[in-house]
Amino acid sequence: MPPIETQISALLPALTTLRHELHQRPELGFEEYETQRRVTDYLRTLGYDPQPCAKTGVIADLNPGRGGRCVALRADMDCLPMQETTDLPYRSVLEGRAHKCGHDGHTAALLGTASILAEMREEIDGNVRLIFQPAEEGVDGGGARVMVEEAALDGVDEIYAFHNWPGFSRGVAHVCAGPIMASVHDLVFEIHGVGGHASQPQVTRDPVVAGAALITALQSVVSRNISATDAAVLSICTFQGGEANNVIPAHARLTGTLRTFDSDVAEQIVDRIRAICGGIAGGYDVRIEPEIEALYPVLINHADCAEAVREVACSILGPKNVTEEGLPLAAAEDFGRFTERVPGAYFFLGAGENADSPGCHHPDFDFDDQLLPMAMRLFVRLVENRVGLRP
Repeated sequence: MPPIETQISALLPALTTLRHELHQRPELGFEEYETQRRVTDYLRTLGYDPQPCAKTGVIADLNPGRGGRCVALRADMDCLPMQETTDLPYRSVLEGRAHKCGHDGHTAALLGTASILAEMREEIDGNVRLIFQPAEEGVDGGGARVMVEEAALDGVDEIYAFHNWPGFSRGVAHVCAGPIMASVHDLVFEIHGVGGHASQPQVTRDPVVAGAALITALQSVVSRNISATDAAVLSICTFQGGEANNVIPAHARLTGTLRTFDSDVAEQIVDRIRAICGGIAGGYDVRIEPEIEALYPVLINHADCAEAVREVACSILGPKNVTEEGLPLAAAEDFGRFTERVPGAYFFLGAGENADSPGCHHPDFDFDDQLLPMAMRLFVRLVENRVGLRP
């Protein structure tokens, strides 16, 4: 078998082209039919028997039925519902859809890893499960939940995944044990009052004023109810109410998000939110209906798995390019659904050139193709480290 560097060099041109093609035709969560087809066809040429999972996802085993350990490697496949603003030759051709989080690159990296592992099939002393997940971006609660429900982790001992991150310097791996990404709750507040003419506010029960008071009060939850040793972010991001500048509306709507790194802290904040809604409703004589939905759990890296990532990354990138700096992140990821069930670790590969590099979810963002060989090396070495090679 050729050395891994030779294999990566041979694979890279085709993988880069594939990544660009995926970028050009992005698909939303649970709509990744073309991506699913391309992944399935690619894996079949390598001798895998890929199976559909979670509607538009794919799972495939390297050595089905072989004894020993089984490690899973996961890539997400979906895009974001937003417009691309780049002038790339492979920019999205679909209106309002764009790969602005780099899932096209994650998919290409795992397919490249699948190619190398296929060459090593007889040497691997166990099994590797490749998981191509749909709907990471939160559609219907996320694709990881559905994949777990459909037994994607049955027989799996550990699971690993990475995410590109332009906020970290290119060529640096970031990993830590314990919480690495936050839980997320969606917040919706429906405020019902009594509308009327703006010149006669005394005969109305103004939901706009109540909404403004609610926003101000909610900003005190973290600063005045949560210990300085804990961490949480509560942000109200939309405020909708009324259509005319001389009419007090009968209804207003606020939406936002809550991020924490501890389920007990999240529960404490949710209780406080509900109490504040009751107080504001009574004080302003309106009715407030809070809708608080827990979307993703805290993503927790198991200590042994995080240490394995650190060791492998140090051997490939050098100790100076492996760090815990900047972690945990208040961003959220449904990979935590997997690590609730089996030990695992999630890590970041830096992709930033400078402070002005467009970040994930920015309309000018594009996955850095230089991460493809780095991710493939890390995935393959993780398999060797955690599954082992036959003597």
